[in-house]
Amino acid sequence: MKHHLALLSTILLAALLGACVHGDNVERLHAGMSRDQVQAVLGPSESSAYSPGKDCSYYTVLKDFWQRTPWTMSDRYYVCFIDGKVETFGRADQSSAAQMTGQ
Repeated sequence: MKHHLALLSTILLAALLGACVHGDNVERLHAGMSRDQVQAVLGPSESSAYSPGKDCSYYTVLKDFWQRTPWTMSDRYYVCFIDGKVETFGRADQSSAAQMTGQ
């Protein structure tokens, strides 16, 4: 029984970490990249928000090993596109409404 529980825990952890982006990949982003280029670097987004003329994608990014604590293993990042190109990106510390309106 313990073996099955350990195996299940390992599979669950691998699935959760597989949905995250490594922090080094965020450093490869720059303004002007296309949506396809961003997806090649970060993979598919977890969620998106749309407003007229602008849409933002959200990603969970794993912190560097030395910046992790048990309650903060990752940060949430956004990438906002205007006309299909990256306009802004960064850590999602503010509310999504503020990011969408550029405040």
